[in-house]
Amino acid sequence: MEEGFSFEVDKNLRIISWGEKLGQVMGKSARSALGKVYHEELPRFLIEDSDALALSVSGNEPITLKKYSFTCPQDGMTADIRIEPREEEPDAMGKDEGGAKVTLSNLTCPVLQSMKNAQRFIGLGKTASTLAHGVRNPLNAMRGAVLYLSEKYKDERTLGEFAAIMEDEIKRFDDFISQFLATSAVEAESSVTDINSLLKKIEVLTSYQTHVHQIRTVYEYGEIPPIMANAFQLEHALLNIINNAIEVMRGGGRLTVKTRLEPSFGGYYIAIEISDTGSRISGDAMLQDAPEAQAENRGKGFGLLITREILKGYGGYLDLKTRKGKGSVARLFIAADDKGDKNERQGRHSHSRR
Repeated sequence: MEEGFSFEVDKNLRIISWGEKLGQVMGKSARSALGKVYHEELPRFLIEDSDALALSVSGNEPITLKKYSFTCPQDGMTADIRIEPREEEPDAMGKDEGGAKVTLSNLTCPVLQSMKNAQRFIGLGKTASTLAHGVRNPLNAMRGAVLYLSEKYKDERTLGEFAAIMEDEIKRFDDFISQFLATSAVEAESSVTDINSLLKKIEVLTSYQTHVHQIRTVYEYGEIPPIMANAFQLEHALLNIINNAIEVMRGGGRLTVKTRLEPSFGGYYIAIEISDTGSRISGDAMLQDAPEAQAENRGKGFGLLITREILKGYGGYLDLKTRKGKGSVARLFIAADDKGDKNERQGRHSHSRR
């Protein structure tokens, strides 16, 4: 039973105690609730046409209402309600208290879920801050190693290409850590960002993995406008999905990535579609529709969670469809800054890599 989701009434059904957590869910403080008849602050709990609290107090019998439906501040709410008569004891004025204690458990409510999500993000933020401090030294060591290799093998074209990308990524990561520790990821500096260019870099970065696992990749780059964004954040969101796709195709398959501009009500979205032919489901995708508690207990699912939050920060969203044995399709939507002319954005080019 969840502590704090309870209140007490006297024999006249006036509130004499008010749980803090119940107050948060219902948007009512103890100060405003105390002394009022309970159904002024909460919906009346009914058994047929009779008040359940009044029945419990008058009959001096406990009452349980399973999965009782009523309304919370944002949407419908259900809860198991336990009403237990209080022992009749005189108060300070010699009056008989009586009344009942009401406890709510197994609550389902958007407000309560938002509270749980907020606590989860607070915990994640603390962990991320510790991690950010911890990676500074190995990151500097990696930068030194990359600089050494790029200088020693400067005549090797392929190695030089990878070294340049790695050096750029290490610098971007270091800048991101500095911004994160100084402010927050949401407040990270934005600049003009070309999503197609980000994907081309990701295509090179993941080419070794796809080659080793015999994954054929097809990238189709549509004509899309640049946007104001933090490139590191968007790259992280895209890599979360692409790495998930590679994970489920260790025995071979096809990875397809497409970009295009899609009209929406009042504007346009940049759409990035990432599909795979994997015969199994990644750890992240398995948690897509799983209860929140499962995700917390198993310690997975943060990839999709982070991607969703990043997209939400840019006015977008994630649409994921997964069928076991038949592959997955993830569609990432980002609000376009430049709506442009739809007729001028039909051209696209594509290529594949094995």
